[in-house]
Order: sequence, then structure tokens, then C-alpha cells
Amino acid sequence: MIRRYYIIKETPNNTFRHTYWRVNYCGCNNVEPLIEYRDTKEALFATLDMPCVEKEKIEVISEENCVRIFAPTTKGFCFSKDISLPFLTEPEKVTATFKKGVLLLEIPKKVKHYKVEIK
Repeated sequence: MIRRYYIIKETPNNTFRHTYWRVNYCGCNNVEPLIEYRDTKEALFATLDMPCVEKEKIEVISEENCVRIFAPTTKGFCFSKDISLPFLTEPEKVTATFKKGVLLLEIPKKVKHYKVEIK
């Protein structure tokens, strides 16, 4: 099944529509993986249990306030999960590690304030 997504960008004079395609290998058989969260001052750690998944087929998309995970399995269904974050993060600093059917995400929190040194 192929899904079509439209991303609309407006300019002051015109409206442009860009089409992006995403191939869904499993159709509608999406399942949420078991997930465990551990929250610290610096980061949120999410551990997802995803058996029967190949590392190369896992898709993790990071945004400022959301992380999306999609992974087709060898059994004919897909793991799909959207993690809405209660804080902002820097998407390029999110890390993912997959080992023995477990995906570990480290989602660092964006620093909002700095201590100013007095001279």
C-alpha cells in the first residue's frame, strides 16, 4: 500500500503543494510496540520491544516535539509508534540503538536557559 502525503507551503504571492510518497509495506496491520520510558534531567530514554525486525528496515523520524517509529516485521505486521514529547528537543541529537530486538532511543532535552557568569 502506498500512501500520499501533501505538505503545503505558502508564500506571500502563491501557494505551492509538494507531494511526498511513503511506502507502507504492511498495509493496515500496524501494532504499537511495548515501550518503557525513563526520564532524567538531561534526556528521555525510551526502550521499545520490537522482535522479528531487521535493523536496516527501522525508520525513526525525529522532530522538535515528536519522534515517529515505523518498522516492518518478518511476520507480516508493522510496529508503529508516535511519541509526543512534553518538551522541545534538537532533532539531530536524538540517537537510536537496536540490539537483540530492542530499540533504545535517547531523546535529549533542549536547554532553555544558561547560567550567566558575572565578571
